[in-house]
Amino acid sequence: MIRMMRMLPREVYLQSGKKAVLLLHAYTGSPNDVRMLARKLEREGYTVLAPIFSGHGTEDPMNILNMTPDVWYQDAINAFKKLKNDGYEEIAVFGLSMGGLFAMKLLEEFPGEFVAGGAFCSPLDPAGKHDIYPNFMAYAEFIYKKQTSSNDELEQKLNMIKMPLKEQLQAILNVTNQTASKLEELEVPIFLAQSALDEMIDSSGVYEVGKLLKKTYHEIHWYAKSTHVITISKERQLFEKDVAAFLSHIPWNEE
Repeated sequence: MIRMMRMLPREVYLQSGKKAVLLLHAYTGSPNDVRMLARKLEREGYTVLAPIFSGHGTEDPMNILNMTPDVWYQDAINAFKKLKNDGYEEIAVFGLSMGGLFAMKLLEEFPGEFVAGGAFCSPLDPAGKHDIYPNFMAYAEFIYKKQTSSNDELEQKLNMIKMPLKEQLQAILNVTNQTASKLEELEVPIFLAQSALDEMIDSSGVYEVGKLLKKTYHEIHWYAKSTHVITISKERQLFEKDVAAFLSHIPWNEE
């Protein structure tokens, strides 16, 4: 009997209008995180690129842990350059969770290159508490249970990832600290989305981030019934409408 191979996630690139939107997915996630938002924005006339971060979208959590935040940030830069090379001059950038962290970092390090940006349920507040470690372990256990034949083997696999995971989360926190320290320099419009029932990060941190955005117009959208992955949560359609409305009102260059 032939065993069907599961299709692994791939980059999403929807070419539509002259205005482009770069969407960055979450830690342990894939472009599937933002696919529905991408489709919504495509229908609104935007070109949308959602790349996949190195090590993600596979069936082995160690592929993620073998990477670094520097590698993922370079992935984000490469996606931005791809849009530029394809002729898109007007670009907005957003990201979900860790993707939002890199979206804000792009805005800081490439001033003048983006018309707007933002972050959805992102750990941008260095002082905020988070539960990423236990959630990654639960994710890894779910994956490994399908691949192991005994509890001993499962436990061995899980033990192997604990230290690399702690080191990687510290590296991500370092990026958070660096990025947060420069948020007050941003001058393009910013859209922040936060779910009240976020099980991964401290939801109140979004307001601390808002306080840092001193030089620019920003919006904070609060979703009372949603969880961390707002892009597929209960208020997904309202969230998508809010993002589209924000994009429709920012000063694109051609207007």
